[in-house]
Amino acid sequence: MGEIGLCDLDPNLLQDIKGEEEGALAYHFDDPDATVSNQGFHVVFFPETGRGGIVFVGSGSSGDTSWTDAESPQEVYRRYRNDEMYP
Repeated sequence: MGEIGLCDLDPNLLQDIKGEEEGALAYHFDDPDATVSNQGFHVVFFPETGRGGIVFVGSGSSGDTSWTDAESPQEVYRRYRNDEMYP
């Protein structure tokens, strides 16, 4: 996991938060199941509200975003990988 700038965030997640970027933190997570080197996940997280979004990035990405309540960006990533996303 590494923090990235909002300008480097996947365009689909960036569109989801358009106009509400204040307080958002962006992260890149490597995909342990990647079949090519450019695959991973982008997470945007709002610490004040405990809300986070995630999208698969790289080859084969559909651009579909998912959102959940969470205590950290790591929890957003864990929930997504374990199919535990809550609205």
